[in-house]
Amino acid sequence: MPDAVAAEWIKIGSLRSTFALLAAGTVVTVATGVGFCLLVGPEFRRADPADRAAFDPVGLSFAGMQLGQLAVVVLAVLAVGSEFTTGMIRTSLAAVPRRSTFLAAKCAVLTAVGLAWGTITGALSLLAGTWALGAELGSLPVPVLARTVAGAGAYAALISVCAAAVAFLVRRPTAALGILLPALFVVSSMLAASGRLRPLARFLPDRAGLRLMQVHQESGDLTPSVGGLVLLLWTVGATAVAGTVFARRDA
Repeated sequence: MPDAVAAEWIKIGSLRSTFALLAAGTVVTVATGVGFCLLVGPEFRRADPADRAAFDPVGLSFAGMQLGQLAVVVLAVLAVGSEFTTGMIRTSLAAVPRRSTFLAAKCAVLTAVGLAWGTITGALSLLAGTWALGAELGSLPVPVLARTVAGAGAYAALISVCAAAVAFLVRRPTAALGILLPALFVVSSMLAASGRLRPLARFLPDRAGLRLMQVHQESGDLTPSVGGLVLLLWTVGATAVAGTVFARRDA
């Protein structure tokens, strides 16, 4: 397993798109959050203390994460899909014959990359967003702030593994992105905007996972812990299905 993980580190580091994707994802995430905070900032600063207390400056700072997650999703799809499209999967399986070990090593590396990217990007988003909004971080407990930043890392890690599981199932980057992008950016938003289907949208992996970065909770919302658990269950389920299919198919 250590050798398989080391090999996956080398592979993902050799992809030209890795660092460019992650850097672009960080810029997009932080810039989007700052943009929303700048728009709301004047009204927030004029509000009375009671209205400020009811507002979630942390959640608004993380508004760009829903768009920035595209970076880790695309990276995960390329990390898996490129193995099949180039035929490298045969060489990889010759070196690591146990497919469960190969899949676990791939997911472990993507988890680490997603966790690091999400944590760093989350911290930058929180600092830049609250500054643009004019909110004081000192007014919130340190454990709450730490939980939201850690939640950003956990969300990016789990959503990247979900994306990798889809890529293992369909084996083609274009097909995987054709499933993931509409699911994350179209279907999820449509269900959330529908009055009747909104309760169902709360249990989609992206909607549930984003609760990890929220502080205030509206009526009917999942708590951060429940939202994180829902995303974890989606990730475990998708990985289990992908592992079963991958073990039974020819390379």
